[in-house]
Amino acid sequence: LFSTLIFAFLWLTVSNPFSPISYAFGATLGTAYSYGLGKFVETIGGSADDVEDLKGAGVGQARFAFLILLFIIVGKFRAFGLQEIPSIAGFFTYQIATLSQGLREYDD
Repeated sequence: LFSTLIFAFLWLTVSNPFSPISYAFGATLGTAYSYGLGKFVETIGGSADDVEDLKGAGVGQARFAFLILLFIIVGKFRAFGLQEIPSIAGFFTYQIATLSQGLREYDD
């Protein structure tokens, strides 16, 4: 939700179309990172005997690959207009969603 709102705001206000596209790319990889982080957290406290609980744990172990992939792709396509700062800002938008979810649960 936050990524979509910020993308729409950037699309309407910024004259360079690569800024919102870079932001959307970073937000997409940030969402993938958040998914991997969730898979990693699910496996904490489990043992090797709990085979059912460890399914999908490989995604959690490779969660930093999304951040590395972000830097590699932005570096490769910088000449075509992809921008670093909006991509990194988009990647870390997942933290705003995490914070809002934590505050919402605190209010309940």
